[in-house]
Amino acid sequence: MKQWFRTVLAGALLAGSLAVSAAAADYTSCADHLKDLGLFQGTAQGYELDRAPTRGEAAAMLVRLLGEEQNALALDYSAPFTDLQNWEKPYVQYLYDMGATTGVSETTFAPEEPCTAQMYAAFVLRALGYTEADGDFTYAGVDDFAQQIGLYDAAVIDTEDFLRDDVVAASYTALSLMPKDSEQTLLDQLVANGAVDAQAAEPYQALFDLYAQYRTATADMAAFEQFSVRGGTEAVLSGKGTSSLTVRTEDYITVNRVDGTATATGKITMEAPSVDAYTQPYSMDAAEETGSMRAALLYGYDVVPLACVDTVKRSGSDWTFSFAELPAQYKGCFWALSQSGAALESAEDIVLAQTVQSGRIAFQTLRLKLMQGDAEFQVTLTGELKEAR
Repeated sequence: MKQWFRTVLAGALLAGSLAVSAAAADYTSCADHLKDLGLFQGTAQGYELDRAPTRGEAAAMLVRLLGEEQNALALDYSAPFTDLQNWEKPYVQYLYDMGATTGVSETTFAPEEPCTAQMYAAFVLRALGYTEADGDFTYAGVDDFAQQIGLYDAAVIDTEDFLRDDVVAASYTALSLMPKDSEQTLLDQLVANGAVDAQAAEPYQALFDLYAQYRTATADMAAFEQFSVRGGTEAVLSGKGTSSLTVRTEDYITVNRVDGTATATGKITMEAPSVDAYTQPYSMDAAEETGSMRAALLYGYDVVPLACVDTVKRSGSDWTFSFAELPAQYKGCFWALSQSGAALESAEDIVLAQTVQSGRIAFQTLRLKLMQGDAEFQVTLTGELKEAR
């Protein structure tokens, strides 16, 4: 198949212009949103989203997320931890006073140690008013509870390789959540307390409100434990207005949320002028895949995570989302294009439309355009979801 592509692309003089590129982070837009709201600063080297956060950094990021940095900086340090740098002390002191952290021992906080997904979830949940003492969650099961209340999304947060990228995605999502026993979102509370400018917050509040309606409309997806998806991809590559390559897949995917498995079978067909058409069956198993391929099989047809959304619109039972970047869980859906060297990170005009019926996603269509030089890929991905029987 790769030889077939090389022949076609060489004939079309497109091989050089469609080089694969790699993205450093998936949720840069979340960092941008937090920065717009005055809740995230990054480091002297920029956002640095592609590395693990330290516990000291996570403490500072959480205090800023809560809009309490100035109050923290005014505190006198009295916490029992003896291993903190001066810049870390105000943030840890604030979290210690509010009961969001107890350190790793009676006298150490371990600020230079990596902050895991488990640690950050516990930090945020305690800041939102949830506690182990009240039986809201256990530290051992904190990741599951974070998913249950919507703080962590399995399609977004990598709990095994937790990076600053995951931190900003979770932090941005936290703004849309209501703290325990509250009828306001965290962002609403920050605006009411004067920690976030009301005008800056207004578009995010509107987005969060509409997104909450979407989550309500798709509430039954959580119980949609076993389902199948029938659909496929069609991508047409053209250069200077002339169609030169068409890639199609016909896919049948089965997903089992009970045991976290997914498989896909189908066929791929490729056609180009002056070259014999190529057709080949394929099969994939999420257990044998990693990264975007595994994410696509498990989460490519699911509720759209807030961390990915640029805009959302509703018309009756139809929901339309636009994305600033192609979300990670959809990149693997276009595995057939990777053989051509198409750079998915260059995707433009990314729009996902979902039809929601009886609390579930019934059908979705994802469209995007890939532009590099004179080459253009027009891509459509469709899928119809049905409960497995």
